[in-house]
Amino acid sequence: MAVKILWLRQPSSLVFPIIFLVMFALVEQNMGCMAVLGSCGVITDCSGTCKTKFGQDASGDCDRDGGVGTCVCGYSCPSPHKPHM
Repeated sequence: MAVKILWLRQPSSLVFPIIFLVMFALVEQNMGCMAVLGSCGVITDCSGTCKTKFGQDASGDCDRDGGVGTCVCGYSCPSPHKPHM
């Protein structure tokens, strides 16, 4: 019984860079922005303050990293393409 050895062709040297470019382009579009507004001791309604500052799609949480914590907002990044008037 003869055994055939199949040789696979080497992928083009452009395949992996193209995959990474597509992957990073998709990730950049889906990532949001973050902002630190200040101490949760001063900002009593972190979520409401984030919505007021960045819009209704924003979310805010008090990151209890010690002490009273820090108000951190997550929101959609503004478009880098601003219309010219």
